[in-house]
Amino acid sequence: MFGHGSHLLSSKDLTREDLERIFEEAEKMLPYARKEKFGDILAGKVLATLFYEPSTRTRFSFEAAMIRLGGQVISNPEMVITSSAAKGESLKDTGETVSRFADVIAMRHFEAGAVAELAKGSSVPVLNAGDGSADHPTQGLLDAFTIWREFGSLDGLTIGMMGDLKYGRVPHSQYEILSKFGVKFVFIAADGLEMPDKYEGERVKDVSEVISDLDVLAVTRVQKERFDGGEFDYRVDSELLKSAKEKMIVIHPLPRVGELAEEVDADSRAKYFDQITNGVAVRMALLRIVCGYGE
Repeated sequence: MFGHGSHLLSSKDLTREDLERIFEEAEKMLPYARKEKFGDILAGKVLATLFYEPSTRTRFSFEAAMIRLGGQVISNPEMVITSSAAKGESLKDTGETVSRFADVIAMRHFEAGAVAELAKGSSVPVLNAGDGSADHPTQGLLDAFTIWREFGSLDGLTIGMMGDLKYGRVPHSQYEILSKFGVKFVFIAADGLEMPDKYEGERVKDVSEVISDLDVLAVTRVQKERFDGGEFDYRVDSELLKSAKEKMIVIHPLPRVGELAEEVDADSRAKYFDQITNGVAVRMALLRIVCGYGE
């Protein structure tokens, strides 16, 4: 059971009971996610954010979450260049070292399994903020939380995942989390970007074939930094959404690079900026729980 002192290394580690508890805790944190501190419940606690790969939303979200709980942050957004990783220090030794300074660690790395390797040396909870193309548990959590808040439940929904389903870690995390509930998956991807075979769902290439059936359309960009690939043409725009349900929602982890038209921002079904606020609430909930203060 996910709780006080736990690592969060993989989306697979969370049970349905864990997920529901996190959602309920995040709901309590949501009023404080943008405007004000929740209090000083984590006063004296320190979060270390170790990022070996670029980030805007995830790193700032973790840091804002800790500050709104009254804690403090030590941060390095350029671990590859400015930490002892540049001198050849092992991830395990980095974990051993940083856990002497901090009470909890949030880490992003470009290699799958790297966060788990650092956790081997850490004496404090380690939260996976994305490792290569493998997993991004907290993004999957905030996506599921966003859907849960919109529909009141996850059971019975049809979830469409569209974009880079092969190299994108977010769809993998979304699947592992949402599959704990009674949802139907539809994977929408071009040749070369298909969801790996181990994930079960309907597979199509053209979103227009299924858009009218979806409750959620989860879009991701092409992860060009992870492979040498060609050009892939897919796009969500207002014309496509004319065929969608009135209550369908569109989510996206951002950044977007052409696959999601800015004109969609004005559509009430666009929830990707709400996801940012929801992400702070989810990470506040996680920090409270691993530090021993979540209900």
